[in-house]
Amino acid sequence: MRSAPLVTSVGEIIVDFVSARAGTTLSGTPGFSKHAGAAAANVAVGLAKLGIRTSFIGRVGRDPFGHFLTSELRKTGVDTARVRIDDSHRTRLAFASRTRSGGRDFAFWESSPADEQLQPSDVDLSHLARSGIVHIGSFLLLKEPARSTAFHIAEKVSRLGSMVSFDPNIRLPLWRSPGEARRELLKMVGIASVLRLNDKEAYFLTGIRPYRRAASKLLAEGPILVAITMGSRGCYACTNRHSSFVRGFKVRVVDTTGCGDSFLAALLFGILKERKRIRNFSESTLGSICRFSNAAGALTATRLGVITALPTRAQVERFLNANRIRT
Repeated sequence: MRSAPLVTSVGEIIVDFVSARAGTTLSGTPGFSKHAGAAAANVAVGLAKLGIRTSFIGRVGRDPFGHFLTSELRKTGVDTARVRIDDSHRTRLAFASRTRSGGRDFAFWESSPADEQLQPSDVDLSHLARSGIVHIGSFLLLKEPARSTAFHIAEKVSRLGSMVSFDPNIRLPLWRSPGEARRELLKMVGIASVLRLNDKEAYFLTGIRPYRRAASKLLAEGPILVAITMGSRGCYACTNRHSSFVRGFKVRVVDTTGCGDSFLAALLFGILKERKRIRNFSESTLGSICRFSNAAGALTATRLGVITALPTRAQVERFLNANRIRT
């Protein structure tokens, strides 16, 4: 019998078609390259590449894209035994344009994709209970039945003693309204143990611009640890006992897609590596974990796509040795 995963990621997995030429529109690009992606899947792969036993739970369509996605996950070492194949709904696709500075803009294709059909019966709670951390993908909150399934999982897992990880990964065009997005995302924030989001998302959820105050507001909602990322500027992380701002790294940016997912995977890796409760982390420990996470995110920005760009532990450690910074 295989060992239980240390982390199980539940949520969305998507085919990203990334513009072959930066600085062009989706209609004007000469072509696209195909990549497996989506935040929940990226976190699973990021952890697997860092050496953590990881499984993924979600739905894909019974179509060539669904087959491609599950195959790509397996190649990285992620357990896909609990990915459900949907006969009635197709795999979600995303088309991404890139700015010359490495930014991106997404257009999503498929009005009723397979990932939104996740049901409680698709999820083995005993499997989740054996995971130290369960990561919930935010796309599950977009529509029913996946929304109710996500809250059911998070509440059950939390009561069973596993940590819940969450990243809002806000894509407002996919929501019915900003108000609905804020309401549902904050409900999950209230269940989560570990919360990662960027500074713009923190402002959207709290209405507070200074990131330290926004983090305090979010921490009061229930998480044990809140990490706010700010691109190359760095990140700010806090618990009820300590906080740490860690400066980022300057790299040659090719594609920023998945940098936040890479950061979160590295953050969860650091939490597991410590083998102690987050509440007992010192300021130094918090800073060290954030520095490692910043490095993982920076490395991801240097290559096109996400899964191929997500770094291994050895790559992150080499990068850190070559780029010493102070907190």
